[in-house]
Amino acid sequence: MRVVQRLEFDNVFPEEEPKEIMEYLVNISREILLKFIGFCTRREQPNYTNIFSNLETQAEIDRRVADYGRTYNLPERPILISREASLMFAEIVLANRDELLKETDERNVDDEELNLFKAYLLVNKNANEKQNLGSAEDNIDRIADMFMAMGFASGDIGNYENVDLEFAKVLYAMLVKFEYLIEFVQREENTYMAQALIDTFGQEDLDGLNYQVKTLVAQLLRLKHEDAYIVSPERQDHINFLKSLTSSKIEPSADFTNLKIFPIYEIEEGRFSLVDYFYVVDKFFKSIKFTLKAAFIKHHNLKLNDSSFFSYYNLHFSEDVVMKNVLDEIFHWQYQEKRQVADTNDSEPDYYVRHNNRVYLFENKDILVAADIKSSSDIDEIDKLLKKKFVHDGDRHVGIGQLITSIKQIVDNKFPYDDYVNNKKNVIIYPILLVSDRIFEIPGMNYKLNKWYTELVKERLGDAYNPNFIRPLTFIDMDTLIYWTPYLVKKDKYFREIIEDHHKAMNRVTVINNPDPLQGRIQAQKAISNRLSAISYREQKFKFPVDLLVDKFRDILPD
Repeated sequence: MRVVQRLEFDNVFPEEEPKEIMEYLVNISREILLKFIGFCTRREQPNYTNIFSNLETQAEIDRRVADYGRTYNLPERPILISREASLMFAEIVLANRDELLKETDERNVDDEELNLFKAYLLVNKNANEKQNLGSAEDNIDRIADMFMAMGFASGDIGNYENVDLEFAKVLYAMLVKFEYLIEFVQREENTYMAQALIDTFGQEDLDGLNYQVKTLVAQLLRLKHEDAYIVSPERQDHINFLKSLTSSKIEPSADFTNLKIFPIYEIEEGRFSLVDYFYVVDKFFKSIKFTLKAAFIKHHNLKLNDSSFFSYYNLHFSEDVVMKNVLDEIFHWQYQEKRQVADTNDSEPDYYVRHNNRVYLFENKDILVAADIKSSSDIDEIDKLLKKKFVHDGDRHVGIGQLITSIKQIVDNKFPYDDYVNNKKNVIIYPILLVSDRIFEIPGMNYKLNKWYTELVKERLGDAYNPNFIRPLTFIDMDTLIYWTPYLVKKDKYFREIIEDHHKAMNRVTVINNPDPLQGRIQAQKAISNRLSAISYREQKFKFPVDLLVDKFRDILPD
C-alpha cells in the first residue's frame, strides 16, 4: 500500500486566491469533462509533469512544484490523480450536468487544461482534508490506525498498487456469488426477489439478466487489459441494459452511494463510460442487496426503515449458501469432521472443521457500514463500529467474542458440538473471522482485531490460555477464500500453511541496523507494512487458473 501526498492548489499557486470549483469547471467543454471522468479509471495516470499540451505552461508548473518540494523537503514527488479524488471529481460533474454538460462554443485548449488542473487541485484539497490523520510517529499501532482510516473509506476501489490483480479477484468472486444469488432468488419463497431483479435491469427473465451481466463483465476484462474505459455496444438490448446502470442525475453523498448505484454514464447515445471498474462489478452483487431489500419490504408489507431483511439475507444466503458452499468445497475430505447448522445459537460456531486434533472455528459476518462512518476517516468511530460488530454488541458476544466462547468450551472439555475434543487436552484451535465485505480486508485490520482478540482470550481463559494450542485470530474476506479455492482444494494442509505463515508475518519484529538512514527507513517501512498486511495480499505459492474464469462465460457463448 502506497501513501503519497496529493498535490493541492496552494502547493502550486500559493500567491493566488482560489475560486470555487464550479467557476473553473464551467469553462471546460462537455467533451473534456466527460472523457476525463473515464480517463481517470485508467491504469497509468499522468502526473503534474505531463498534464499540459502547452510546453511553456508545463515548464511553469514543473518549476512551481519543484519550488514547493525544495521548500518543504518532500521525500518524493506528490501525485496529481488518485481514485478517491477522481470519484469526488466525477460526482461534482455528474451532479451538475445541467450546468456543466451542455454544448458550448469552441474554447481555448490551453485555458481549458489549466482550468481542469486547478479544479482537480481543489478536489485534492477536499480529499486530503477527509484524510488528515496527523503523524504516525513510527508507532506500529498508530500506523495501523492510519492505514485503517485511509483504507476504510476506499476499500471497495482497490487498496494496493497492483489494482489489476485485486480487480481480477473481485470480478471472479462476484461471478461465483452471482450464480449462487440467481439460484437463491429462484427458490419458491424468493421468486418475488427474482422479479425485482428482472424489472430493475429491464430484462424478460433471469437468463436474460445472466447473459447481460456476463457480457458486460467480459467487456470489462477486455477494457481493463486494453487500459480503456469506453463501452460502445452495437446491439440494442446491450444498450438498454447499460442504460439501466446510468442516471441523468447523481446526488453527492458521503461515500459515493449514487456512483455505486449508477457506475456507468452515457457520453452520447449508445456510447458509455465507466465511473469505476470496481463499482460496476459490485453493482451485480454488493449493490443488488438493496434492490432485494426493497422487494422484501414490499412483499411482506413492512415499513420502509424495517431492517429484518438483512437478518434474513445474512442467515439464509450469506451464511447458509455462500459460506457453506465455499467452505464445503475447500474442506471436502471425508476424513474431516465438518459441521454447519443454519440457525445456530451464540454457543456454536457458524462452521466447524476438525481433522484429528486440529480444529478450525469459523464465524461469518455480513454487515453494513453507515456511509458517514465509512467516509469519516475517524479511527475512534471505526473502532467503535468494529467492537460492536466483531466483539460485543451490548451484552451479547459476537464474532471474536463468539469464537472465544467456543475456544473456552473446547479448553474446558465442555464443547457441545463435537464430543471428540471433550476427551483431549492437546487440541490446536484456529479461530477464523469471515467477512462478506472486502472493505474490511485492509492493512492494519487483522493486526488490530488480533490484538483485541489476544487481550480478550487471555482475560476469559486465564491460566488455561496456551498460545501453543490457541492460535492467533485470522481475519479474511469471502472473496479471497473464493479466489484461493482452486489451490486450497488440492491438499488439506494448504489452508493451515497460509494462515500460519500469515500469523508469523503479523508477529515478526524486524531489527533495523543499517548505517544508511534512507535505506534503514525503507527497510523499516517495509517491515511494518508486512506486519500490517491483510492475509489476502501476502505472497502466495499458486497462480490462479485462468480457465476457471473462462468457464464462467461458457453459458453465454454460442454453441
